[in-house]
Amino acid sequence: MTERVSLEDWIKILTIVGALCSFLWGVYQWREKANSELRARKEEAAAVAETRRIEATKPFLDRQLALYVETTKVVAKVATQAQGDEGKRARERFWELYWGELATVENREVEAAMVAMGEALKNPATTPGQLQVAAIRVAHACRESLDKSWGIHAWSSPDDASAAGAEASTPRVPR
Repeated sequence: MTERVSLEDWIKILTIVGALCSFLWGVYQWREKANSELRARKEEAAAVAETRRIEATKPFLDRQLALYVETTKVVAKVATQAQGDEGKRARERFWELYWGELATVENREVEAAMVAMGEALKNPATTPGQLQVAAIRVAHACRESLDKSWGIHAWSSPDDASAAGAEASTPRVPR
């Protein structure tokens, strides 16, 4: 005996299937919305954390920049004005930076360059040319340290940084 399913039965079955599909679609939509909101909250939290990290790092970076600029000026004076009052003041300031403030912000490369400059200053046989080489090494180490600290690579490649900002379409001719 085979029973035939009537149109009324089909309508009931389709109604139940439709209701079940609607329910499952609603659950799917709810989960997608919840996951989307969770991702948005995580992204917002990451952005807030990055902003806080930058704000916390800014005083260090500003201090490092100021001390590196002063250090490069001081070593330049030491290397170029060895005699006279200004040279003496520059040497005194060099040793103050060496033994104090600069140690709070310098990396190992700047430290090594400062040690080499200090050794050159202590050695009475050091020539003005050797002092100048030591001074330029300190300046270059400061530039590389700033490049790493700031993470923008404008310090080590100033030409590339200015070209990127200018959006110049003119081809660069090598010197």
